[in-house]
Amino acid sequence: MAYQIPLRYIKVSDNVAICATRIVAMMSTQTRQARETMKQEKINKNYVNGSGRLPAKTVIVLDNGTVVSSPLSIAILMQRIEKSNSKSLAPINGRTTRRMRVYDVIDEEPDENDVEFKDASTDIDEEEE
Repeated sequence: MAYQIPLRYIKVSDNVAICATRIVAMMSTQTRQARETMKQEKINKNYVNGSGRLPAKTVIVLDNGTVVSSPLSIAILMQRIEKSNSKSLAPINGRTTRRMRVYDVIDEEPDENDVEFKDASTDIDEEEE
């Protein structure tokens, strides 16, 4: 059985967003290893300059070998990854989330043969797949 990971995108700069589920590593550019990795991947043409004209603070390594630089710190990027994994409510309408909108349905004239479900389940049986 193959599991699918939901795609979550985070902004690593004003103009660049990447898939957070594809991040393998993040390194501070204060380390020599990060600077060497960035330099080598520029030569190999696997480098994306997400920092633009700002100084790069973080080097992000993706699972396909691409290296992306970001002007944001690792702490800020980790916060953005965490936020992408949680549902956040829109302040205007508390029944709307990023991934789901909840509608109220009222049947004015219910049929007496209708079945009422107490709980809704989202469990997926392995046999159905």
